[in-house]
This record gives sequence, C-alpha cells and structure tokens, in this order.
Amino acid sequence: MEDRQKIIEKLVKIKALAERGIGGEQQTAQVMYATLKEKYKVTDAEIEKAAAVPVDISEIDLKKFWGIAFQLAAVAKTLQEETDICTACPYTYTDEQCTGCGTYWNMRDLRLDFEAIQQRLIKAATEG
Repeated sequence: MEDRQKIIEKLVKIKALAERGIGGEQQTAQVMYATLKEKYKVTDAEIEKAAAVPVDISEIDLKKFWGIAFQLAAVAKTLQEETDICTACPYTYTDEQCTGCGTYWNMRDLRLDFEAIQQRLIKAATEG
C-alpha cells in the first residue's frame, strides 16, 4: 500500500508538470503521466484526492524546523534572483531561446527543489 501511495504522489507531481511545464518538458510529462497511470492502474480520482490535500504551513513553528525552513528560504531567494535575471532577458521567451539558457534550467530545478523542501517541511511538521 505504501508503494502505491508513493506512485500516486509521483503522479501528482508529474501531472502538475504536465499542466504547467514548458515545451518539451510539458509534452514529456504528459506522456509519462499517461503511461504510468495506465501501468499502475491509478484512477483520476485517486490522483485528484492526493493533490487536493492542502496544508496550511503558515501555522508551522519554523524555529522548530529551522534547518528545513532555512533551506526553503535559500532556494526561494535564489529562485527570485534567477527570475529577475530571466525578466531582464531581451529574448521573447520562446522554447528555442529559453531551453538553451542556463537560467531557464536553473529556475526549473529550483522550483522542483522548492516543492520538495516544502513537502519535507510539511511532513516534518505534521509528523512531529
């Protein structure tokens, strides 16, 4: 059962990337999502249920989880700096131009890191 839950959690993330990814990243995620969903016989209802569990982190005592909170803040700050660089870019934000840019990939990786650290914070706060 635990393995199935991990598969569903992974599908939630892949679905999010399939919905808001850019260009080839989005297309790849869409194919991967459909393939894994079929392979593991996971229903849309299971995925929606797993994705619809909002957790309010505003009430978390960040002092208790200062290490994770610091990581989250550091990633958020770096992501903001990369976003500022991207915003100042003279290109027109096409897939061909952006996918060749290090800032584009940095932002993508930082968003994934942010989500992973945020989930670690939520897990630590709800378990302890």
